[in-house]
Amino acid sequence: MKRIPCTGCSLLCDDIIVRTDGIYIDEIVGACLKGKERFDLVSSKNRITSPMIKENGSLISVPLEKAVENALKIIKSASKPLLYGFSNSSCEAQSAGITLARLLDAFIDSNSMICQGKTLKEASNSGIIFTTLSEVINKADLLILWGFNAAESIPRLLNKTLFSRGKFRMTGREIKTLIIVDPVKTASFGVMGVRDLSLMITPGMDLALIKTLKEECCSENSIPNEGVAGLDQDDLKRLLLNLREAENGVVFLGQGILRDPKGDQILKEILELIELINQKQQKGRISIIMGSGHYNMNGFDQVALSIAGRNRNLQFNNHELKESDETIVTKIHNADFDCSIIVGTDPISHLPQELSSKLASRPIILIDNKNTPTAHLADVIFPTSITGIESEGLAFRLDNVPVNLKRIVNPPNNLPSDKELLEMLINRLGGN
Repeated sequence: MKRIPCTGCSLLCDDIIVRTDGIYIDEIVGACLKGKERFDLVSSKNRITSPMIKENGSLISVPLEKAVENALKIIKSASKPLLYGFSNSSCEAQSAGITLARLLDAFIDSNSMICQGKTLKEASNSGIIFTTLSEVINKADLLILWGFNAAESIPRLLNKTLFSRGKFRMTGREIKTLIIVDPVKTASFGVMGVRDLSLMITPGMDLALIKTLKEECCSENSIPNEGVAGLDQDDLKRLLLNLREAENGVVFLGQGILRDPKGDQILKEILELIELINQKQQKGRISIIMGSGHYNMNGFDQVALSIAGRNRNLQFNNHELKESDETIVTKIHNADFDCSIIVGTDPISHLPQELSSKLASRPIILIDNKNTPTAHLADVIFPTSITGIESEGLAFRLDNVPVNLKRIVNPPNNLPSDKELLEMLINRLGGN
């Protein structure tokens, strides 16, 4: 029996018990459905275990060397390669991806750019106060889920934070207040208690709500009698009171905010609101944790910041980082690329049809371990081992705490890790 971190989501639970003989996984204890799905991928029928290339319109299995030759042919004939994904890869693989992008004078970005990367971009101007899960578990008395369905996106988060006692309190759930701000009644509303506050706001009114809360912080009785964003005056006052009086509060920012058309403005206002509240706090502080989805989405931001000084949208020219306002969306929309290297993600499914069709119109080299719509359209597929199960590496949890991932079984067909595969391409292209 081994205790290992789980890469089912960005919570990276480190209390999962696995019984294995080094070849097969016999038993898993403590994993949620997302974690179990991750472990099940080892023997899934959807698993890709052999390199593939497209020939006469169909994908066929080939030896690794043949797939490498085809990939190198695509890369060498390209002048504007695009690298994307990496949120389901180790930090070591992310570093190798940036090295490859520098070598190819390519553009590289991660899934973070349509998710938590937006928060970091706004935070570079206004600042941000982070916290850790340990702080939340041991000290928090207020948890706010803003546009964040924790119960389904990160299933064990509330179990660990809301229902835990912690080291420094004699009581647990009974002194913790949960506030949910969401236009949709998600599964997370099912854990609400008598002291909690469920705020079903009018869709698209997050910005109006935040601005009202900011005004109320500066002047008394400024909340309109008719309320705002579908909330009445009493609910707004209770929300503000909890924000002001919390000893240790945390706001979990979710996709409901990040995917709003006004997402950037909402993030700017909410960061300013929290800063304003902290200035007036008498007892404690309010912090932020970003509800990232993929298990190592935070990792790419950390790696890119340490290597290039910016966390997203890295464009290289003459092997040096170039200032650019381009994003992965604008690059694809303008067809400003001639091939793509996709690592551990499925952009054909995730991106709008207009963008996915343009991405599919250029050669695709896919580095992944499962069948996806992107795999069906790829020109070359490199299957890799499953990080955190068949290969080790470093990942950053959703609270930016580094976690060492372990190898517990051998990969089929001695598949390389994402890092090893990328380093193989770098070496074959003459990089160091």
